[in-house]
Amino acid sequence: YSSARVSIDDRTLATVIFRLGMGGTTKRAILLSCGSFNPPTLAHLRMMELARDHLRSLPCPYTVVEGLFSPVSSTYVHKPLAEDEHRLAMLERATASSGWMRVDEWETRRGEWTRTKEVLRHHRAAARQRWSDDHLDCFLVCGGDLVDSFARLLPDGSRLWAAEDVKAIVEEYGIVVITRDGSSPAATLASFSLSLERAFTVSDRACPNDVSSTRLREALAEGRSIRYCTQDGVVDYILQHGLYGSSKAKAAAAAVAAAGCASTGSVAAAAVAAGAAAKSPPLNGIQSEKTLQNRWLENGDAVP
Repeated sequence: YSSARVSIDDRTLATVIFRLGMGGTTKRAILLSCGSFNPPTLAHLRMMELARDHLRSLPCPYTVVEGLFSPVSSTYVHKPLAEDEHRLAMLERATASSGWMRVDEWETRRGEWTRTKEVLRHHRAAARQRWSDDHLDCFLVCGGDLVDSFARLLPDGSRLWAAEDVKAIVEEYGIVVITRDGSSPAATLASFSLSLERAFTVSDRACPNDVSSTRLREALAEGRSIRYCTQDGVVDYILQHGLYGSSKAKAAAAAVAAAGCASTGSVAAAAVAAGAAAKSPPLNGIQSEKTLQNRWLENGDAVP
């Protein structure tokens, strides 16, 4: 027959390969990371990579077909959040170079706070339908500090996490926990009466780091660089839209550029650079990295 008459999409091809070549020896799974991603960092991406690597190394390995980032709705009032559209856009840029990770907007579209268990339920059902696999698993990927919050009590004595939710997350869905300094997820999980057959704790021995969204926001508010703490596309988006007080970072970049111009005797160039932050109109829409750099700096090291 003529191959030109055959039409097959990537998902169908992956399903055929899986069933013919590995169906009897591996299981399939998707990974889900929930949070504010305010902004996303390299640590968020690294957690997903570590979780996939671990599941593939098990005696009965998993084939991880997809990794999803599900940002919480901005109606979550426990911390100031950038608008949903901004966090979705930053996650799109953070995962742009990945062939298996992506952002999903289902949770933000709901316009209300959604329990993690409900997010897991939705994405497992959607993935099973999409991949035509009623046994496909959905694992929650998170840091050890989130697991430690499972045992946290509120001022009124009630639990932050409902016991039935913790049980469902750990036993019904499964969890891959990345350890962080100061966290003790293994001890926290052991304090519950749970089956831990689907709970995995992983340490990053190759690239341990403690970068956090909170630290990035603080750095931006102080006019300091966050470059190489997250993807360049995320940094550029933050600057373009003036998120997290990053206008201070722009002003600092212009000042450095002005100083550099002045030191070479270019008084006119120095005056232009010094006035850039105050006089340049805000960037509208998505512009190229080259446009952004031309507007705000002469020295690339000065931009977050």
